[in-house]
Amino acid sequence: MKSFSIALLLCILWLPESHALDVRFGLQLNDLRAQQDSVVPKKHSPKKATIYSAILPGLGQAYNRKYWKIPVVYAAIGTSAYFMIRNADSMRQRQNALKAMLDGDPNTQAPAKYANIPESVLKSERNYYRTNRDYSIIALSAFYVLNILDAAVDAHFYKFNIDQPLAMRKERKWHLAGNRVGLVPTFGLSYRF
Repeated sequence: MKSFSIALLLCILWLPESHALDVRFGLQLNDLRAQQDSVVPKKHSPKKATIYSAILPGLGQAYNRKYWKIPVVYAAIGTSAYFMIRNADSMRQRQNALKAMLDGDPNTQAPAKYANIPESVLKSERNYYRTNRDYSIIALSAFYVLNILDAAVDAHFYKFNIDQPLAMRKERKWHLAGNRVGLVPTFGLSYRF
């Protein structure tokens, strides 16, 4: 029994100071609830969402709790990066083949893949892949900026409630015995939103 009381005393002493004070002074449950109610809830910060999304694409969407947008962000950025790398590699291969053809040294030869292709065709293909690489870079940077903008806008509307329809009222009216326009009977169906 004595060892149990020593262990209990040690546990009380090891508790953080606030818990030890609560035990010593016997604060009631209502006092604890009042303290919890007075805690100010965290504000959802659009600035944080923007910074997070700028540091790592998709992190701002995770901060906004829109997890379904993260694969969309990575698919858009990843596809653009893939085509950028692929087009840059194709452009580089044709550029190296052109250098080997035009260097004037008979010992250097273009790779066998490009040996029988005329110089003008290689230049036009190189320019084609350069243009596509540039478009891919533009798309990559546009998707990156859209990712940041999406996180910022979504953070601004984080607490906006869209659960209940604002002004949508559906009505169906059947006009089976309609009016006469001139001597022609009219029938119709109308929807009102």
